[in-house]
Amino acid sequence: MTLESPIRSPIRSPKVVRRLLGFLSLALTLGACKDILEVSNEQDILDQNLDSPEAVTPLMNGVIGDYALAYAYTIDIVGLFGQELIHTGSFPTWREVESGIGTRPSAEANTVYRNASRAVWVADTAAVRFRKALPDAEKRFELATVLVWGGFAHFQLADNFCEVTFHGGPPVTPKAAYERARGIFDDALTVATAANRAELRSAALGGRARVKLMLGDFAGARADAQQVPVGFVLRALYGNNTRENNAVAINATTLIRREAGVNPRFYKGDPRYKTDPRTSFRDKGDTAKGPDPTRQFVEQLKYPARDTPIPVFTWQEARLIEAEAEIRLNNPTRAVTLINLVRAAANLPAYTGPATQQAVLDQLIYERSAELWLQAQSLNDWRRFNLTFTPQPRDKCFEIGQSEWETNPNLGAK
Repeated sequence: MTLESPIRSPIRSPKVVRRLLGFLSLALTLGACKDILEVSNEQDILDQNLDSPEAVTPLMNGVIGDYALAYAYTIDIVGLFGQELIHTGSFPTWREVESGIGTRPSAEANTVYRNASRAVWVADTAAVRFRKALPDAEKRFELATVLVWGGFAHFQLADNFCEVTFHGGPPVTPKAAYERARGIFDDALTVATAANRAELRSAALGGRARVKLMLGDFAGARADAQQVPVGFVLRALYGNNTRENNAVAINATTLIRREAGVNPRFYKGDPRYKTDPRTSFRDKGDTAKGPDPTRQFVEQLKYPARDTPIPVFTWQEARLIEAEAEIRLNNPTRAVTLINLVRAAANLPAYTGPATQQAVLDQLIYERSAELWLQAQSLNDWRRFNLTFTPQPRDKCFEIGQSEWETNPNLGAK
């Protein structure tokens, strides 16, 4: 079961919507007229016009598009900060992030924060509009869709920032952001069930399982993750238009840009990564360089092209959430069984090491680092598993973005 939502015209604000629908109106008028010289100027679509059934599909696709844009760039920056990638190019702000600086006025933290906040805002706003526009909204897959993508957008903030804000409000802790996401996934699950959409229900369960894991509700995380069926994949899709590009492929492949390469710990450190198909890379040796002529460029192969989709949630992650929950609940033997299901899917041999709680936890940490490689979860895992960062000292989360700091009256603007 795969949930893939195509990117259409991403809609970020009412102003953008007015322009977009205005152009669409003009295009339809041109197509219907015999003499295009007789066409009158298009008129603005008012904000209240978006609270209509006709606006539901473009708004839904705008939510999906904004999430995809934010996600790919977050993977780049979190990959550098979380030591999956190194900077091999010419962006000084990327070198700063790689060195572990997450304090304001980090330009990259600002971009990640702005993109993720926008993805949350458009999803929240679309949900409100759908409930106005559709009398049967609580049974509609469109509402479930925007709730799911909005819920997942929260992880980009909660996982990576020391504090977060929502819609210009006061700063809250990552824990509060996870709790907000949990409420959204609760809502998404209810609507997806009423809409009889199994794929959206699985996505909502997966998102809620991840939230519960982060909140320390291990039994709840296990119960939700167990309901995500084998074969389920939620993907963000990309295309060949500039805004729709997979930003990881753009910045970390030989044929496009070599701005970031695989961190040496994957090809000079733990030998398991070299033969693990989940951490696929091409090492051409020390003579292969990026635009920075001093650093070796090793190419990631997980996302080879501009239109390569990116996993957002998979059944494998669900099994690893179950496994971690079992470890925390003192059932390491069951955790080994779950880990081996994930390894078998990647054609890897079963884990046969000790079944002690610490040994299985160590294996789980490795499995997450490989299975979720370049999916914007490395920094959060470094922090919550209390792993060692190098070089030291370094920040372990980003501060709220500079743009938010300067414009939010609850922050620096006050």
